[in-house]
Amino acid sequence: MLVCLDWRVPIELIAAVATFGFITSVTPGPNNTILFATSVNHGLRKSMPFLFGIMLGLAVILSAIGLGLGAVFIAFPAAFQVLKYLGFAYILYLSYSIIQSGYKPIASDTKLFGLFEASFFQFVNPKVWVVMPSFMASFIPIGATPLVTATLIIVFLVFTFPGALAWALFGEVLKTFMANPKKRRIFNWFAGLLLVASMVPVVFF
Repeated sequence: MLVCLDWRVPIELIAAVATFGFITSVTPGPNNTILFATSVNHGLRKSMPFLFGIMLGLAVILSAIGLGLGAVFIAFPAAFQVLKYLGFAYILYLSYSIIQSGYKPIASDTKLFGLFEASFFQFVNPKVWVVMPSFMASFIPIGATPLVTATLIIVFLVFTFPGALAWALFGEVLKTFMANPKKRRIFNWFAGLLLVASMVPVVFF
């Protein structure tokens, strides 16, 4: 049990939070799959609003949990179940959209996730609502001051960013290879199915 009653944050705790943030960010999930698919289909630059939207959404959610939102799900577990299945339904829609985009020519004016759409997506992303409360419960010490809580949230986000960015960079590397329409269709089918598969353990197990 972690206890912290002043502003000082043990370096061991900072290192643990940094490691957890990075490992969490490089494992497959809806955010990384969408980042990867966006970068493959439209390039790294157009995937960046989604990446920054992830960070903004996570910052808001972590702050809200720190202020007591997590207690709502403890008091009303059915609310979490409803959110989880609504989020999964939305992810099915996104998966369908990714697959369908493989059958259309890439247009420069294609509507993609913007900063605020990506931020909103975090609120219906079931994986976020599984991982983020666990992070807050495991790594934020009991009695932590707002400064300590904010510091650990910032550390988490800073080390989450490069892991997510790696998926976008990998997509950029594959962009030229996937320029062939047939290869792009195959990839988008793979990405769409991966998006759904990444959520099955979270939603049903």
